[in-house]
Amino acid sequence: MKGAGYYIICFMIFIIIIIPGIMVKSCKPVQPERPIEQKGISKVPDGEYITIYINSSKKAENLSLEEYVKGVVAAEMPASFNKEALKAQAVTARTYIYKRWRAASGKGCSLHPEADVCDDPGHCQAWITKGEMLKKWGLFSYYHYYSKINQAVNSTASMIILYQDEPIDPLFFSTSNGKTENSEDVWEKQIPYLRSVVSPGEETSPRFFDVQQFTVDVVVSRLRQKWPDISIDHKNPEKHWKALEVSEGGRIKNMQVGNKVIKGTEFRQLFELRSTDFKWERSGDNIKIMTTGFGHGVGMSQYGADAMAKKGAKYVDIIKHYYTGVEIRRINTR
Repeated sequence: MKGAGYYIICFMIFIIIIIPGIMVKSCKPVQPERPIEQKGISKVPDGEYITIYINSSKKAENLSLEEYVKGVVAAEMPASFNKEALKAQAVTARTYIYKRWRAASGKGCSLHPEADVCDDPGHCQAWITKGEMLKKWGLFSYYHYYSKINQAVNSTASMIILYQDEPIDPLFFSTSNGKTENSEDVWEKQIPYLRSVVSPGEETSPRFFDVQQFTVDVVVSRLRQKWPDISIDHKNPEKHWKALEVSEGGRIKNMQVGNKVIKGTEFRQLFELRSTDFKWERSGDNIKIMTTGFGHGVGMSQYGADAMAKKGAKYVDIIKHYYTGVEIRRINTR
């Protein structure tokens, strides 16, 4: 007769080795019966399909629109967030691909013409497979997190965000400084639904505040590489820095650096700062730069969305708060 220890060992082997093996084998994008050449969101009886170019495998894959959205939400937003925040992210992800397809008239991703979209967040939206979700979250968290995302996406299926009957450009970012930005304060183009709004509760974000230190030599070197004709004090460059214009969202739009007037976005990029809400101070041979918030600040703050959800806001409330004057409607998939 076998003891209890034997059965415990067998159970652990099943959980730790066998189940993950089965899951990883099955964690590939769903392959609908549709040739790759027929790209574009298509009206079919079972819903809509897209073609995504996956950079890790260097090939295009077909999958349903809703499966694609699940992969975006898993990649773009912490799965630990409140379900209403995940729903809001799902609707923005779906709106993004729908607008992109409409704007491109089915021509596809500009970097990968054989696909509608790619998984490069620098060009399209981040996206991960179920196998990557498993590696990211671990076995036991995978079941819980994927279930949350699955429910968030399914419960908002086919819903997109519209402004004056047209799909919006649903910009989002990680963490605000307490307010979002007007679009023209970052990219010069005024977009009516991308207005500055308050975004309370951001202090809970681990990315809310950051401090970086640079030696004076590094600061001077970077400035001179960027602007060879810049005139600055190589011993005390920060003494000739001044914020000239601050946005409605409280971030630096333009600043004086020596004899140059530069954009806050340029300074942020040069020193790889988390946001354009930054301050500086001298600290011995270093210059400390303190930033508040993380990201460009336009559109929906993800941590702000989670803070709203934790206080009882529904995904519709979150979306309408961060995107001014919009409506949320269902795509006709038939």
